[in-house]
Amino acid sequence: MSGHPDVPREQRGDQVAEKAPIRFADLVDVAGLHALMDSLYRVFGLANAIIDVDGTIITQSGWQDLCTQFHRVHPATCRRCIESDTSLAASMTQGEKFAIYLCLNGLTDTAAPIVVAGQHVANLFTGQFFTAPPSLDFFIAQAAEFGFPLADYLAAVGRVPVVDMVRVRGIVAMYAQLATLLAQAGYDRWRQQQAEAQLQHARRHLEERTRELEAANRELEEFSYSISHDLRTPLRAMAGFSEILLAEHGDELQGESRRLLDAISGNAGRLARLMDGVQEFISLGRRPLRPRAIDMNRLVAEAFAALRAQYPQRPLELISQPLPAAFGDPALIRRVLDNLLSNAVRFTSERQPAIVRVHGRAATEDDAWACTPAGIPAAEMPFPLPIGKRNVYDVIDNGVGFDMRYVDRLFRVFERAHTPQEDAGAGVGLAIVRRIVMRHGGAVHAEGQIGSGACFSFSLPAVE
Repeated sequence: MSGHPDVPREQRGDQVAEKAPIRFADLVDVAGLHALMDSLYRVFGLANAIIDVDGTIITQSGWQDLCTQFHRVHPATCRRCIESDTSLAASMTQGEKFAIYLCLNGLTDTAAPIVVAGQHVANLFTGQFFTAPPSLDFFIAQAAEFGFPLADYLAAVGRVPVVDMVRVRGIVAMYAQLATLLAQAGYDRWRQQQAEAQLQHARRHLEERTRELEAANRELEEFSYSISHDLRTPLRAMAGFSEILLAEHGDELQGESRRLLDAISGNAGRLARLMDGVQEFISLGRRPLRPRAIDMNRLVAEAFAALRAQYPQRPLELISQPLPAAFGDPALIRRVLDNLLSNAVRFTSERQPAIVRVHGRAATEDDAWACTPAGIPAAEMPFPLPIGKRNVYDVIDNGVGFDMRYVDRLFRVFERAHTPQEDAGAGVGLAIVRRIVMRHGGAVHAEGQIGSGACFSFSLPAVE
């Protein structure tokens, strides 16, 4: 065939102008492919070569002496070979599935593209054959014209196979299909390797980010404890001095002076509660979960009994339906109920009586918020919660309610839907609720109306 490694790259056709994103040589075992093509040459007697689109020869088998010892050696006949290469390569870039070229040196060459994943990655060449018995007069004249030794030259002509075009097309199609299948298999392996490499890179990046986050969390915890420790001493002093002033001079203080002293004492207590809440919020991510089946009826009753003891003078009424069992950490879920019930009692201080209802049910398709918890990657959820395997619990009060325009603030640290005068809390309780529920793979939800109470809901894994 006319293609040869000595052909200058700039003369191999337009396909050398741009390097293909996928390299054929990266997709196959080149040594194994070369052995296979050698075997096929011995079976079919047709020289073959695979050359990628940038002109690099991948394999070559069965070069005819007529070309390697004569046509490629003389400059004039070599130019004819190059013309054949260029014509066949150009045909491949134009989308042809099979191209045939009768070289001016008297031999026939063919080419077929190898396409992998929609990309033209290489060309399969076959050639250096005759489609009919050759005219010796042509080659005798050519030997005389270019000074080739006549006997050796005609002997080389006699070794060139004669193959009819029907058989040539079949052999070329088989060569091309085989090479494509091998390349496609290699491409699939290459894609798998790329995916595995990307996965490993993502894992390393995730591990690095995890280490960074763990270090940042440790620094945040240390900073939090340090600030808490440093602030508690002056806070205790402020509260102590206020109590001394009230005890020793309370009768003498009137009007604004008494109000300011009460404000100092009250704000010192609020700040202390705030620091406790922040420390609890931060430590929640460090505390390991100890999940088991939870009797939610008993947990609600215990939490509400503690509130009644805290507000002995208030008429508090609990209406609780039978609640389905949940699966989670009982201590943490008790903290959720403490915060939600405490909120309900706090915002019903003007109601006589204060009524708190607790409902529970299996989640349904209508509970979209409960089925798609936000803010935590699915891979980090310790409890996957498919529909039918989660429960929804509602804590409903008849208190002051809130403006739904500010619902997004409720579960954020330090943000409220009420003014500090209306809300004596530290601004961390609902954020703690959200964090605990999300660690269980659940979600939180709130609805309210000013003057008509509020409903806080959360989802948890059901007990199977």
